[in-house]
Amino acid sequence: MTSPHYKPDRTSADLAITKDGDRFIIKPYALDIIWGGDSRYWRKPAKPEDAAELLQVSWLEVTGSINLDKLRTDTEYRVIFRVSLKTDAFGWADSPVYLMAKPGKAALHIWKKADLSTSQGGGERLIPPDLKFKVPAKVSAGEKLQFGMYEIWKGRWKGGLIIHEVIVEPFSG
Repeated sequence: MTSPHYKPDRTSADLAITKDGDRFIIKPYALDIIWGGDSRYWRKPAKPEDAAELLQVSWLEVTGSINLDKLRTDTEYRVIFRVSLKTDAFGWADSPVYLMAKPGKAALHIWKKADLSTSQGGGERLIPPDLKFKVPAKVSAGEKLQFGMYEIWKGRWKGGLIIHEVIVEPFSG
């Protein structure tokens, strides 16, 4: 039985993560997308460079991770999602998305809220601008930075979101 959720083949997912200096770009092909395996809800990425398009869901949950040992220790980074809304997007009024970062097993979850309703039919947007975290001085082997985008609380249908990529980069305030 196939899953309605999209989980990338981890070998192929590495193709969707690129490094540009100290900056990492993670394409949706490398993300876990709840309901992403069901074509009624998502247009999933076919190739590593493709965006993911939300057709309609009432439970938005998109997560990913990268190894913390790829990042510089004792350095402040930020996680941002590059997204856009189609002109026919719906369900975003009064339904903010919450974005999360968790740098390692012992770290606390860091949450930020973003209002997408102001982006409808507009260009691409980087959200949130300030989801910052510090890489610990000591990182255990296999520890990961986990991150995600969620809107699971309102229970309303929403659609028209395009996720272009997630960026993890050093933060310079």
